[in-house]
Amino acid sequence: MPVLIANYQKKNVVVNLEKAYTNLSQAIKLSEASNGELEYWDFGMPAKDFFNKYLYNFVSVNNSTFNSQDLQYKYLNGNNCTEILCTENSYIVFLSDGMLLIVSSANFLSDGRVISIDINGLKKPNIVGKDFFSFALTKNNGIVPFGAGNFGISDGEGGSQSFGTFDRDKLKGNNSYACNREKKGYWCAALIMFDNWTIKKDYPW
Repeated sequence: MPVLIANYQKKNVVVNLEKAYTNLSQAIKLSEASNGELEYWDFGMPAKDFFNKYLYNFVSVNNSTFNSQDLQYKYLNGNNCTEILCTENSYIVFLSDGMLLIVSSANFLSDGRVISIDINGLKKPNIVGKDFFSFALTKNNGIVPFGAGNFGISDGEGGSQSFGTFDRDKLKGNNSYACNREKKGYWCAALIMFDNWTIKKDYPW
């Protein structure tokens, strides 16, 4: 029974992550038709203003509100997530399908924004790589999962994730963002996508 439950949970994560990525990709394309190409977007706007200008009209929003101070995420390694990539200085909205969309503050990417998705809203586990996944929206690369794309960002600990294609060994490696149960887990969305939208046996579940 535990194996069946775990397999169901993994399948549910993949289905919802793929849905979130597809919907977000479509919303950005629709927004480009109205607001111009990504190259000309104002990525320096406050998070709420950025969402309202570029995303609000192209995603289905549930207008329920909640106190973001009560929302605490953890890294895959179990430590509390205290950086901008979680909820600090971010703008958070409920989507109509129950997911949360989290737009980071403007000072994380110089040429883009970080957009994260909590695929089951306020429900637990609230862990990076299990129900919380981050994507980078950049002028030159569009929407890509952390761990892929020709953009460079620091991991805050002297590392970098600036490599142009998926590299499975790096995604599961020793970088602090790696999809590794000893690390933060930000590269788990990229790992799932690299593995053709599956969670393989070596995924740090």
